[in-house]
Amino acid sequence: MSPRAVPVVVVAGYLGAGKSTLLNHLLAGAGEARIGVVVNDFGAVNIDAMLVSSAAGGGSVRTVSLSNGCVCCTVDDDELEDVLGTLAGRGLDLIVVEASGLAEPAAMVRRVVLAPDPRIDYGGLVYVADAAHLPDTMARHPSLRHHLALADLVVLNKIDLADDPEAARALVREHAPSAPVVRTVDAVVPIELLVDPEVLARRAAERVGTPRQLTLDEALREHEHDEHAGEHAGEHAHAHLHDDYTAVDVTAGRLDARAVADLLADPPPGVFRTKGFVTVADGTRLEVHSVGRHVRTAPERGGRAGAASVLVFLGIGVDGAAVRARVDGCEADPMAAPDPQAVLSLLRYSAAAQSDSAFVED
Repeated sequence: MSPRAVPVVVVAGYLGAGKSTLLNHLLAGAGEARIGVVVNDFGAVNIDAMLVSSAAGGGSVRTVSLSNGCVCCTVDDDELEDVLGTLAGRGLDLIVVEASGLAEPAAMVRRVVLAPDPRIDYGGLVYVADAAHLPDTMARHPSLRHHLALADLVVLNKIDLADDPEAARALVREHAPSAPVVRTVDAVVPIELLVDPEVLARRAAERVGTPRQLTLDEALREHEHDEHAGEHAGEHAHAHLHDDYTAVDVTAGRLDARAVADLLADPPPGVFRTKGFVTVADGTRLEVHSVGRHVRTAPERGGRAGAASVLVFLGIGVDGAAVRARVDGCEADPMAAPDPQAVLSLLRYSAAAQSDSAFVED
């Protein structure tokens, strides 16, 4: 993944699961983040007090550009690639594609993964599930089991309304055994799960001192403040439940490339995102990123020969000891002669290699 590439996160889920609510809170709590939202649906979508109207017919695109660069678009499905390319040039930190409740998530993911613009990169499939109605919904629509299986992160929403929250979680686990699951009320998801906090901080610092008007998140916060004036300090307008999200940092020596490839493609339980630098047995040093099971690699720029391998694992309910044990299991045998072909197991995930291959569903 290029350091300048904008992550594109696909948010999917059946009708009424809470996708738009997730976007409302993501925008309201974005801080200095600049977020583009693509609504892949027809009709009107309310983002708190902000209304995003559907695009006119014929595949045209209507863009509402709000002063901090947050962009809300409603587009014809066929124009998604063009819209992502346009948004990628606007200095955004994150692009979120809200799929229709009737959309096929695999098709949406495929479009993002295969989008040719190098300024964007796949940021994962976030699947929103309604905990209160999940068993009945899945009984009526068995295809949802395949949607859950594709998820990189599952948001088990409306957990407060579920008669049996643990049964709902177990049902998710049955079809998405390795994806992190965050249990929410009102679909409140920390933005740090979707964008690197240090990237947000760096980009915010770069924008300090530049003239700007009131940002979208500031406007929404002022709106909430007016609605809840007089409430006691420290009380929240929206209660929520979610598992703690964790970052586990691991430093190691030279690692076996094939073992690292397996680790990235099959991350430890609860891990949503992985990033870092890996020095493999033959001394090659690579920048590595993964979101769920989607892996990207590239030779490190200005390579630091012999530098330690450094990996950061971000997710929900992550067992730090288990993560470190997995990395320890990747250590290269210092007594064995390096296999010059081993690094290909990681380089096959490079942008150049992936551009020549088709996206294949499991």
